[in-house]
Amino acid sequence: MIAEYFVTALRSIMTHKIRAFLTMLGVIIGVASVILLISLGYSARAEAASQIRGLGSNLVYLSVSDRQGYLSKIWLDEISESAKISSYSQIFLGSTTYDTPGGNFRVAVRGVNQKFSEIASLELSSGRFFNIIDIENNLPVTVIGKSVVNRLFNYDEPIGETVIIKGIPFRVIGILEEQGMNFTGDQDIIAYIPYEYASMLFGQRTQKTYYVASESEEMAEFTRQKILAYLGKIFMSSNSYEAYSQTQMLEILDEIMGILTILLAGIASISLLVGGIGIMNIMLVTVRERTREIGIRKALGARRTYILLQFLTEAILITVIGGFTGLLFSFAGARLITILTGFSVVTGLTSILLALGFSITTGIIFGIYPAAKASRLVPVDALRFE
Repeated sequence: MIAEYFVTALRSIMTHKIRAFLTMLGVIIGVASVILLISLGYSARAEAASQIRGLGSNLVYLSVSDRQGYLSKIWLDEISESAKISSYSQIFLGSTTYDTPGGNFRVAVRGVNQKFSEIASLELSSGRFFNIIDIENNLPVTVIGKSVVNRLFNYDEPIGETVIIKGIPFRVIGILEEQGMNFTGDQDIIAYIPYEYASMLFGQRTQKTYYVASESEEMAEFTRQKILAYLGKIFMSSNSYEAYSQTQMLEILDEIMGILTILLAGIASISLLVGGIGIMNIMLVTVRERTREIGIRKALGARRTYILLQFLTEAILITVIGGFTGLLFSFAGARLITILTGFSVVTGLTSILLALGFSITTGIIFGIYPAAKASRLVPVDALRFE
C-alpha cells in the first residue's frame, strides 16, 4: 500500500515537472541555507576556539587600572611563586601609518617584554626576538610581520635594516612567520618593540594589560584566582581590574557563537516556511484539478484515509526531493566558500539531520490541510465538478 502511494505521488510529480520544481525551489533554498549557515557558524566557532588555544591554553589575560591604587613594576614577580606563574609580559597596543608607492597602510605596534615570544608561541622565519640584554640596554629593536617586510622592503631580507616608528629608528632583528588573520586582526601587519619604548612613544596609560602564563593549563584558573585575590587587597573597587583565563574565553566564545548560529539558522528557516506555504498552495491546486478523479475513486470504495495519505505522500515526497537537492547545493556552497576564501567549512551531521527533518516536517504540516480537504470531498459533488 505504501509503495502504491509512493508510485502515485511520483507519477503526479512527473506529470507536472516544472510546477513541481518551482514548488521544491523554496525547500531547496531553505535546506541549503540552513545547512550552510549552521555549518559556517560551527566552523567559525571551531576556528576561533583553535586560534585561542593556539595562543596558549595556560594564559590569563589581565587588565588593571592604577587610578585607585598603586602597583609596583615587579608586583607579578612578587606573587609568581604563590600564584604558579611561569612568565608574564605587559603589552602595550598602538599603531603607526606608513606611506608607500602602493598607498599608505597602518601597522599595529605591540610593546612587550622579552618573554612575550614564548608566552604567545611566536615563530620567526629569520632573526631573533629581543632578549633581556636588549631590554636592559634600552636598545631600539623590532620584530616585524611578513606583510610589513613585503611593503616596506620590497621582499628583500630586512634583518639589520631600519624601520621608523613614530619618528624613532628601530633596527629590525627578526621576521615573524606568516600567520594570517585571527580574531584579533591581521597578524602579519604588526611590529613588536620593547614595552618601555612603546610606553614612551604612545604615552603612559592608566589601563595596563598583561599576558600571564601559568605553570600549566590545569593551573590557569588557580593563577587567575590568586591574581584577583592579590588585586583585591590593593584596590578598593573590583571595577579597577579584571582577569580572564583561556577556558573562560572559550566558554564565552562558545556561548556567543552558539547564539549567532541559532539566529542564522532561524533566519534561514523562514525560507523553508515560505516553501511550505508554496507546497500547500500547489497541493490545493492539485486537489482542485483532480477533483473528478477523487470522486471516482471514492465512488469505487476508496476510503478517506487512502485519499488523505495519497496527497500527503505527494507533499512529503516533494519536500524530501527538495531537501536532498538542497543538501547537494549546501555541499557545493561549502566547497565554493572554501576554495574562494580559504576558510574551511565543514558540514556536520547535526545540521544535515536538522535541516532535512525540518523540511520533511514542513511537508507534513503544510500538506495535511490539502490532503484532508481532498479526503472530505463528497463523491457526488466531486463527480459533478467541471
